[in-house]
Amino acid sequence: MQDSPYRTQFQIRDLEEFSGVKAHTIRIWEKRYGLLTPDRTQTNIRTYGVDDLKNLLNVAFLNNHGHKISKIAELSSADREQLVKDTAQEHHDLGDALIALKMAMLTFDGAAFDRICTNYRLTKGFRALAENLFVPLLEHIGLLWQTSAICPSHEHFVSYLVRQKIIAETEALPSVGVEASRGAVLFLPENEIHELGLLYVGYVLRAAGYRAIYLGQSVPMADLPQVSAAYPQSLLFISFITTFPAMDELLPYAQRFTELLPMDRCTLWLCGGQVARLGDAAWPEGVHAFKHVGALLSRLDELAA
Repeated sequence: MQDSPYRTQFQIRDLEEFSGVKAHTIRIWEKRYGLLTPDRTQTNIRTYGVDDLKNLLNVAFLNNHGHKISKIAELSSADREQLVKDTAQEHHDLGDALIALKMAMLTFDGAAFDRICTNYRLTKGFRALAENLFVPLLEHIGLLWQTSAICPSHEHFVSYLVRQKIIAETEALPSVGVEASRGAVLFLPENEIHELGLLYVGYVLRAAGYRAIYLGQSVPMADLPQVSAAYPQSLLFISFITTFPAMDELLPYAQRFTELLPMDRCTLWLCGGQVARLGDAAWPEGVHAFKHVGALLSRLDELAA
């Protein structure tokens, strides 16, 4: 393994994490069908190149869509890639775009990432791009990072590109003035810095005609009453909790919010990994927890209808 964040060699566990195909199956495909051509280290450990990884992603996609592995193995790499595109189009599947985005991430290819996103957006719209591609991509990246299948630099690279696209789409929307009847405050708790979900919710709110007050990362709760005092209408506060506060501090954190804010006109929505892991907790009145961003967005759509 190279120490550089630009990884060109992978072990079989990395391929397993990227593709979802068990290592045992990968070895069978390699031995029986010659689908992969690994090198070996001096200690006889298999290492696979970027082309092997790309090939495996394509093979796994086709196999998951009913193509027999023996027939897949007979195809050239070019024919296999074409069949992936045809199969994705036939099934209206996202796999091809997700595979392409993963490969763009792996090779730090910003131009390819932009091209894939632009084509998808033109066909299906920005919300589909964000919710059908960005969300599953970022969720998978989080798992890959935790298992060391990718380096933190890959996550930073993709996060920056996604962040820029959300900001650009938000800026392209019409401004919403202070006279708006619906207002929302978007913030992250102190020490919390993972803001992509919050940025996207800000886009959805603004598109729905909300006055979205974006406070961003690491906001002390003591600052929130000042915001509510400046906006006399009802306010929806939304926060994502990925790392901070810790799970055992979540309920006290929510309780403190209800004690500091005028709950006759304020509501708090919480989402993020820590909230999901806490499960079905007894949240204070006026505080609502969403286990996945999709559930939060569905509720927003209901309110905006």
